[in-house]
Amino acid sequence: MSRKRKVLQGSASNLIRVLLSMLVSLVLPPFLVHHMAASEYSAWVLILQLSAYVNLLDFGLQTAIGKYVAEYDAGGHRDTSHSLVSTSFTLLALAATVACAVVGGMALSVPKLFHQMPPALVPEVRTALLAVGLSAAFALPFGTFLSTFTGLQQYFFPTAVSIFSRIGSAAALVSLLLMHCSLVQLALVMAAFNVVTAAIQFLGWQSLVKQRVDFSFLFFDRRSAVKLVKYGSVLSLWSLATFFISGLDIVIIGHYRYADTGFYAIANGPANFMLALVSSAFGPLLPAVSSMQSGTTPIRIGDLCIKMTRYCGLLLFALGLPLLFFAYPLLSLWVGKRYAAQSALYLEVLVLCNVVRQLAFPYILVVVATGKQHLATIGGILEALVNVTLSIWLVQRIGAVGAAVGTLAGAFVGLGMHLLVSIPLTRKAIQMDRSRFLLHGIARPLLVMIPSLFLVPFWRRTGMLPAQPGVLALWAAVSSAIAWKVVLTAKDRQDFGSLLNRLLYWRIERT
Repeated sequence: MSRKRKVLQGSASNLIRVLLSMLVSLVLPPFLVHHMAASEYSAWVLILQLSAYVNLLDFGLQTAIGKYVAEYDAGGHRDTSHSLVSTSFTLLALAATVACAVVGGMALSVPKLFHQMPPALVPEVRTALLAVGLSAAFALPFGTFLSTFTGLQQYFFPTAVSIFSRIGSAAALVSLLLMHCSLVQLALVMAAFNVVTAAIQFLGWQSLVKQRVDFSFLFFDRRSAVKLVKYGSVLSLWSLATFFISGLDIVIIGHYRYADTGFYAIANGPANFMLALVSSAFGPLLPAVSSMQSGTTPIRIGDLCIKMTRYCGLLLFALGLPLLFFAYPLLSLWVGKRYAAQSALYLEVLVLCNVVRQLAFPYILVVVATGKQHLATIGGILEALVNVTLSIWLVQRIGAVGAAVGTLAGAFVGLGMHLLVSIPLTRKAIQMDRSRFLLHGIARPLLVMIPSLFLVPFWRRTGMLPAQPGVLALWAAVSSAIAWKVVLTAKDRQDFGSLLNRLLYWRIERT
């Protein structure tokens, strides 16, 4: 199978997984907000957010596994791959032990973290947090097995596991909500699915890829550990920066404005869908670039980075502009007008945050794939500092929207630092002219926004139809024409045409 086809297959599998997860996530929140009091829903959101912090103790090891498994498999180094995968499981098991202590500490600190939370909810929140958090810690090392599939560029099994986990847990939660069950009962169901999913990941490795990537329990190789820690240490800085960028906003709001937590979380949902779609579409770049390094040049990698950045920008605007202008009607149809009235502004600002930050996403993936992530950490660190500092300050003065504004300011800082500092530092591995990257990778997709500037005067923010149908139709048509004729190059259009022809031929052949 060609490298391009593997990337496309990976993107397609990831997109299917995200779309199905999105379908689940579209169904679940309306049940939650209509079967829970606002304070209970806010508590549930905070339980899930705090439990997700366990994944920070991954320390970038799962990304490292995907990268090195791709390289070792391409070179036929099966023994080295075995040492690396086995050692990574041992390291993650130690991290999971630390995670258990962290979860216990967070559970004890619930009244201090969220002093505006109704006292009657505190015992339930503590128990629920222990259930979900400890099960997430148990599952942490088992992510090793799923990462081997990513390294081998086999995406069907991870997609199937994700679908099972998301659909199964959502169906169980809906059933419990209809029976008016408590937060603790909901949490126990989530914990059970975390444990079962971890077991399925191990069984999948054992059945499907053991012959290519072997594994042993209680195995530790010092050389592999040093390699993993060296590679993952910088990624852990990125993970920590990401935590400050997107993992603290809901907790900050829960601490200072507990009553607004649920409304902000609702807005965060569609914004996260947007991120998940982009991540799924371009995520396969990492193993693909890792496996192609030995047979290509930095110039070709740079050209690929610019091309993927252009595509990413186009996808961001295709997803983001409708979310921006249709925020209120979409939220009204989804969770009702009460939540929409509070959440629409948060969603509009968060969409802008995602567009700005994700413009650098393909570049970051290529940097990680070439092992030069230590040269591009400054952007993430400064973005995190600006984000957290401004968010805490603004939330106390203008409410929950201050967290979104702080995130937007941080996104501009992060993108600027990559342009000014990171690209020159990584030039040996990713050879591209900064002005060319800015012009053809970032500025070119921005042209799609021109019709949107003319739509703003006609925009009715709190209307079920944000503008007259004729105006909206003209906006969509002109934006699409600019995307196809101006943003995409002739070669891009030719590639897309060839891809569509191959897909059509494949479908006819199967029929």
